Amino acid sequence: MKIETYIRQPYPFYYEELKKVLFILCCIAIVSFLFTYLFEPFIVNVSEHKINSFYIVVLHSIIPIPIAFAYVFFLKKSVKRIENWTLGKEFLHLAIILFLIGLVSFLIRDFIYTNPDNWSFRYLWEEIRNTFLVGSLLLIIILPLNLERLIYKHSTVLKKLPNQEQNIKEVNTIAQILTPIIEEKFELDIHTFLFAKVDGNYLEIFYSTSNGFDQHLKRLTLKEFDDQLSSFPFIFQVHRSYIANLKAITSISGNAQGYVLNLKYYTQGTVPVSRSRIQEFNRIYSSISK
Repeated sequence: MKIETYIRQPYPFYYEELKKVLFILCCIAIVSFLFTYLFEPFIVNVSEHKINSFYIVVLHSIIPIPIAFAYVFFLKKSVKRIENWTLGKEFLHLAIILFLIGLVSFLIRDFIYTNPDNWSFRYLWEEIRNTFLVGSLLLIIILPLNLERLIYKHSTVLKKLPNQEQNIKEVNTIAQILTPIIEEKFELDIHTFLFAKVDGNYLEIFYSTSNGFDQHLKRLTLKEFDDQLSSFPFIFQVHRSYIANLKAITSISGNAQGYVLNLKYYTQGTVPVSRSRIQEFNRIYSSISK
């Protein structure tokens, strides 16, 4: 159960900016080349080589770049809620990428080696095994270390924030919210507003009631909603899919993705604060707590 809990911990989804992904892949390729060329970790039979050993090392260092980039490109399109990304999902998808790299390395053996057994199961296993041996550093060491680093970083910063409970009753303002369809405009009571999140082409708005909380779906984008609440500095976009009332916060905790907010009256979950929004969140939250 401890392992299951560990791999379910939130983890940053690093694949949104493809240019950065490509840069990181190129850096990994350079490190992989230097490691393989200088230390020669694998036994090779030079007599079987169709091309120079140097170029074989270059080829095996470059091949992962298009494979990993293509996989990440489609992964980015398929993941709709990055706040649900976990360490286990990161492990799984990186393992799939390593498997694909090993598979492609096996499929190109005929272009590199003069060996009648190139298409044997033995060499399929060997290519996949060697790929995982090189990639195991990332899977087994770097990911857990990065997870602990991020949790420590965010938890440390949180200790510097005010720890007092906010009182949303200080605010008693009704905001008129316009929508693309004029007939669907509505009033928003800032006194009861908790948070809003994107739900497909709609915005799901949560607010407190005498019995706890309730929510409504509105045909509205997050940006349109945020722009109309710009006069309330404590209504803040904490995530690309969430806007929250910072005066409704009861507690804040940190994880590898950023912060997690617990809000008054809302008992069905938490609201995330993304890493890119933490600095601005700290500034605004500290100012409204004075």
